[in-house]
Parts: sequence; C-alpha cells; structure tokens
Amino acid sequence: MLNLDMPRHERRRVLVKEDLLKAADNLAVTASSPDHFLAARSTDAPAFHLGLLLVPGFALMSFASVIEPARGANRMSGKALYDWALYSAEGGEVLSNSGIGLQTQPLSDMRLENIDMLVVCAATQGELYRDLETEALLRRLQRHGIAIAAVSTGSFLLARAGLLKDRRCTVHWDYLDSFREAFPDYRLCDDLFVIDDGVVTCAGATAALDLMLQMIKAHQGADLARSIAQQFLHGAIRASADDQRDMRHRLGIANPVVLRAVTLMESTLEEPVPPHSLAAAVGVSQRQLERLCNRYLGCTPARYHMRLRLERARRMLRQTSLSIAEVAVACGFVALSHFAKAYRHQFGCRPRDDRQTQ
Repeated sequence: MLNLDMPRHERRRVLVKEDLLKAADNLAVTASSPDHFLAARSTDAPAFHLGLLLVPGFALMSFASVIEPARGANRMSGKALYDWALYSAEGGEVLSNSGIGLQTQPLSDMRLENIDMLVVCAATQGELYRDLETEALLRRLQRHGIAIAAVSTGSFLLARAGLLKDRRCTVHWDYLDSFREAFPDYRLCDDLFVIDDGVVTCAGATAALDLMLQMIKAHQGADLARSIAQQFLHGAIRASADDQRDMRHRLGIANPVVLRAVTLMESTLEEPVPPHSLAAAVGVSQRQLERLCNRYLGCTPARYHMRLRLERARRMLRQTSLSIAEVAVACGFVALSHFAKAYRHQFGCRPRDDRQTQ
C-alpha cells in the first residue's frame, strides 16, 4: 500500500508494482463515459478541478493558455467555475524555458478525489523527460476516469506512459518528426488538439487556449466561451481539427499554384520530387512554377525544397538520437558529404557542431 511518508524511491516501487498488477483502489469511478469531463455542468456544480503538472522547461505561453481561460471564466461569470493547483514530480520551483520559475506541490500531495483533469505542461527538452513514478501516476489517474491532457511535448510523456496506444494524438508541429521516430506505430496527426477516449493531446501555445475555450463552451455554453475569447482578442475559437500552421497565414500568400507546390514539397522531404515532376503535379510548366516561386517565395522551387529538408534535418538532430547519417537519409540525402555541405551553407555550421550545442 502506498504511504505518502515513504521515501521517493519506495513510493516509486509501490506505484510501479500497483501499475503492473493493475491493482484497484477503493475509490469508485464516477465517470459514465471516457469523455465525461466535457459534459455540461449545472450552475450549482462544484468547481472543476484542474491539476497542472509542470515539466522542467515548460512554456509559459502554453501554461497561460490553460490557466487564463479558466480565470476568465470565473471573473466573467462571477462564480468559482474552475480552480487549479500546480504539481511537479518532487515539488518546489520548476523553471520554464524562459528561466521564470513557478512553485509547485509534489505529485505525492495529489488526491484523486480532488482533481477532474490533469494537464501535463512541457516544451523544451520535454521529449527527453523520463520519470517512472510520474508515468505510473498518469496510468493510475487514467484508470480511475480522470481526464489526462498534454500540451506541446507533454505528448511524449503520455506516449511513454502508454496512454496514447490505439488513440489519435497530436504534438507541436516542430516535434512531429521526432515523435514519429520515437513512436512510429502511434496514430499521430497535426491537428490543433485531439480528444480521444478521455485522453487529450494539444499542440501547445495558443492551441491550448482553443482547447480550453472548447471545454468551457461544453461546460458553460457558447456565450461565455465567446466572451472569454473576445476578452483575449482571440477572434473565432478554432476547432480541434484545424491545421496547426494554416499555410495561407504562415506564408502570407494566396496563390493556389504555389500553395499546392509547397504542400507537395512538405510531403516529400524524404524523397524529393524533381522540379519538372513538381510542376506537372500542380498543373503548370516548370518555367512558370519557377517564376511564381521566385515571386512569392523569393527562390526557386528546388532551393525552397532544399531549405525545408535542411530545417527538418536540424529538428531531427536536436530532438532525436538518430545518427547524422540516419538523419541525412530521412531528409532525402544520398551522400553524407552532400548533406554536410548543404547544411553548412544553410546554417553556418556542420551537423555535428549543431548537435553538440544542444
């Protein structure tokens, strides 16, 4: 039996043993469905309890995007609709990726009856974070019907805990490649956020704001959610399946030929498409495509495709343990010497130098 006065290593041993044996607590599961946390709430319902698990290097933008809509709901309704508590593996101060720290309670202080949803907030180096006790607790909470959510690289923690198996999931676009490399069999997509069978993954940053607004809408109605969005100058509340990086806004262009060409280039980073094949695929001549790309992208299609491949290589070098040769192949380079030369031309350093600085 777990004793919160035990040393940390003893608590870990007990939690892992409980998890392996699938031991049941005496606490009854009150949820009637996996996504019960989205059910409408009555005006006299107790506050919805949010727990935020802060992983070292978490992003303040994502953290605020979770907390601020809940605070706004309380202020604009004049009621305590939501409350929250901050946790970390061992408690104490946790530093964000900007160096600003927040005080937390240790996970051992968490009580199942006092939490409705746990949100894992991670960002920088979150893809490398491992803590067996935390992973065991996540599994335990999920077994008891408590909603589990992750923002940004928090999806890696949920994956390592086994919570994303057979579920759709998402992660911040900058980590899509490294997530696929780490968990090739998982059903990864690039949605803003995904809710699947009581487990939530979110791309982070302002996508967490959309997630929270959608949850507030489900709890309290569309009027309150819209009012909060307007208060934050957020505009329309985005749906879960919206693209993380709307290409028209990201590139600042609307030319349909160029947009189709970029979409095709982004989907063929491992096996680059020759310029003439790219032009044929989007329905124009190679000369016309080069003219359009020079006008809207500032370079030829080949140069833009090379840039996309090298940017992907840099992310993989920084976020995965793949060898430089493996990264080169994954980004469409046949010769390692060609990859190293192109990389140095693009970023001003050798691939191995870039990896050593991380």
